[in-house]
Amino acid sequence: MASIFLRTILIYFILLVSIRLMGKRQVGELEVSELVTTFLLSELAVIPISNENASILHAVVPILLLLSAEVILSYVTSKNSVVRQLVIGKPSVIIKRGELDMKELKKLRMSVPELMSELRLKGASTLSEVDYAIVEGNGQLSVFKCEGASPVTADDMGIKPTRRGIAHCVIVDGKFYDEGLSSVGHDRAWAEDTARARGAKIDDICVMTVDDGDEVIIIRKEEKQ
Repeated sequence: MASIFLRTILIYFILLVSIRLMGKRQVGELEVSELVTTFLLSELAVIPISNENASILHAVVPILLLLSAEVILSYVTSKNSVVRQLVIGKPSVIIKRGELDMKELKKLRMSVPELMSELRLKGASTLSEVDYAIVEGNGQLSVFKCEGASPVTADDMGIKPTRRGIAHCVIVDGKFYDEGLSSVGHDRAWAEDTARARGAKIDDICVMTVDDGDEVIIIRKEEKQ
């Protein structure tokens, strides 16, 4: 009995530290690799607790290996966009500038009623209220309403709002983000000229975003908090 008690306490603290090192995300926000790691950790933790004859190292060593693999994978995905897309996937835009993309919806195997249910949970009662709806890499749905669709709207004041959509990353950590450039209909030459006109070099830029109204925001590396 004492052995089971000590094993349980030890495994508990090992798992606590492991999950803490993985980050503070909620279960619904876990990426695929993190979710798989969490399931495996829970299975490995049971081995030395349920079987007194099993060495506790049979759980500790695999847990440490999984934790190391997760940390390394997280680092690699943050630095390499190709690996990031393979492991995490990329966001799927199902509503863009108020237009529903049925092909993307079918690719995600999501029905329109399911989409409407998700939109209602985000506070949008109709599709016409939504400017952008994006299924993120972790499966969460991000919703951006049209300008003037919230209380005290520009529509109520008789003012036609400017639809700016969302900000797209075009330069990240001194490197061009071609997917973002494609979304706003620009190329690398445009991004470079725009940055130069604002007195910024590509290598010195931490993040440069452009929205659908071509409003540019540049955060230099020295400005990063």
